[in-house]
Amino acid sequence: MRKKIKILSIILFAVIVLFCGKKEVQARSYSIENMDIQATIQQDGSVKVKQQLTYKFNGSFNGIYMNIPYSLEDNAFKDVEKTNKINDDFYNGSEVIINKVSLLNNGNEIKFTEIEYATNGMNSVYTNSKKTNRYELKVYCPSEDITKTFEIDYKIKNLCVKHNDIGELYYNFIGGEWETKIKNLNIDIYIPENKSEIKIWGHGPYNGNCKIISNSHANFQVKNIKPGQYVAARVLFDNSNIAKSQKLSRINAKEMIYKDENAIIENKEEKNAFTWKIIIFAACLLIYWIILMVIFEKDKKYPVSDINEEELFEKYNPMIAGCIQGSRTILARDIIAVILNLINKKIIHLNIEPYIGKDKYLYRVGKNETAENQMDSIEKYVYDWIFEKEDQVLLSDRLKKMPKEKEANKKFKELNKLVENNLAQKGANQAKVPLSIRVFNVFLFILSIAVIVKHIMFNGFEIYYTQTSSFILIHILIFMVTLMPLIIGALYIPINLIIIARHKINKTVQRITGQKVVTTTISLIVLFTVIIILTAIISPEKYMIADEILICIATILILTDNLMLKNNKAMIKDYSRLNALKDKIKDYTLMEDRDIEQVTLWEQYLSYAVSFGIANKIAERIKGLNIDDDLESLFNSTIFTDFIASDYSTFYTYASLDRRFVESYKNTTDKMMGEIGSGGFSGGFSSGRRRWILRRRRLFWRWRKRPEEAEPFKIR
Repeated sequence: MRKKIKILSIILFAVIVLFCGKKEVQARSYSIENMDIQATIQQDGSVKVKQQLTYKFNGSFNGIYMNIPYSLEDNAFKDVEKTNKINDDFYNGSEVIINKVSLLNNGNEIKFTEIEYATNGMNSVYTNSKKTNRYELKVYCPSEDITKTFEIDYKIKNLCVKHNDIGELYYNFIGGEWETKIKNLNIDIYIPENKSEIKIWGHGPYNGNCKIISNSHANFQVKNIKPGQYVAARVLFDNSNIAKSQKLSRINAKEMIYKDENAIIENKEEKNAFTWKIIIFAACLLIYWIILMVIFEKDKKYPVSDINEEELFEKYNPMIAGCIQGSRTILARDIIAVILNLINKKIIHLNIEPYIGKDKYLYRVGKNETAENQMDSIEKYVYDWIFEKEDQVLLSDRLKKMPKEKEANKKFKELNKLVENNLAQKGANQAKVPLSIRVFNVFLFILSIAVIVKHIMFNGFEIYYTQTSSFILIHILIFMVTLMPLIIGALYIPINLIIIARHKINKTVQRITGQKVVTTTISLIVLFTVIIILTAIISPEKYMIADEILICIATILILTDNLMLKNNKAMIKDYSRLNALKDKIKDYTLMEDRDIEQVTLWEQYLSYAVSFGIANKIAERIKGLNIDDDLESLFNSTIFTDFIASDYSTFYTYASLDRRFVESYKNTTDKMMGEIGSGGFSGGFSSGRRRWILRRRRLFWRWRKRPEEAEPFKIR
């Protein structure tokens, strides 16, 4: 199965590369790779701006939109009370004058002409319209799969404020209307005649970096600006540099501005500190959870000096022994083991009939009603399940039909419940986490939720939804519908990979600690990992990753504390003894301990070897041993070798929770594929493509996963 999954993964990757490499299926998109702004403050308080924008186009476009804000909308003060009582509207510019729009092409400059009205397809022209709080340029320059750099020269009139004690530029260089990501933003602000010290603050993304180059030059750089985010800069300088400015505040503003900016910095630091507290809290919960695992689940190991297999056979039937040895719930192979053991105990009669076929024999089993009182409840359940209301059944047919019965899953659960009750009576899973601690864990979960809510409210939460993002989303949906058959089939791969990974993680942890990682834990970690990755990719609110980590750990804590169970001393010793017995059977050291002719219990060893998952290790070695010929024939028959070697995968497919989910998923997708193939969706495939898809689908779902062997020691 793993080999098949690898092959499927390679095929899937190749198909994705093939499709993604074609222009026809690429989503039309664009981004701003670099934006460079050179702003020079003038004596009259206006600001001259030279702005270069490097666009990367994927697909075909008629041109670009560019917003030039002239009003101030700064969210930096949403969490801070301003000392400076000047209204934000006072910082607005009065007018934007466009001097030049051009395209820079390999050192050459192509100037664009302003016109009142233009249509798509036109080139080297632009229109300019005034909106509520910005000027909007529409630059017509047809582009397809290319990178281009545009340059706009403009002047924002009456922008700087002249205070009694200081001059100030406070401006949104990037307004919130930008609909695409800006990868690199560089802003240089020049005050040509300034001789005294200047001061600069940047508002917007936390990754911005402000620096003072000289008394006449300040710089602000920001990377990876999300759509809808703003970037504002605030610069203080000697007011003599805007001596002709008509925008007079008539107040001493320097100290108030310093207080406001310090308050913003402190608020930012408080937010960062709060986020770190969330991370520390999550780490403490994780350590607390590990401590609970060690205290309430980790079993003390006891050395094994004597196996005494006859005592173990008397105490545990093969199904119970396999669950203890593998620290697991029942598997389909345990039913086979019980059948073998009942045949060996003569509770089930085995009759072999000649047959012209692959196996050469038919194996018919019948009831021995006189010996039915010799069975325990588990053996009786398997016994009744095999025969139902019949006295004799053909074993091969019965084993094939059992998993497909309407009540198969219900019976499998009931059988597993019998095993759990039997194990509990023998001392398995006795110690549990006290109720007081579990109540405390619920309190921690509620506390975590409260802390997260407070953290979100303190930081603020915004979702930036833009026309560009919706445009990309539509193309993703179109892509998914177009490749629906491939996507439906491809999901089978990660589902199986998760199942395999869960077993592998459990085995690795068991080798290190002797404990079992509950399936719930792995599932939650996988789920929250996906959520965290999506948050990191699409959300501007990166602090939420800390919240997601905390809620993940808090959820794992309350969902798994009732699953932390310990075994009594006798059960732990038997666990060690059964594992030692498994090793002896597997390594054939039993033959070294005594003569082959003295090994009179090999019939029992066979059934336990099946439950231990090592039947294939000894299948070829039993020939010539002192065991029943009919039992040896059955053990080496195709019916048993096929089912045992594959852990009876057919039954496991129906009975395992993982497998039942995959089977349900398969059935659902089969119906969807049928709808697609029969024209259930408009614009369906051609008949030839439909036959190809249906044929591949049948081959795809024919593969099955082989369940893993014993998991770590805890009954779940």
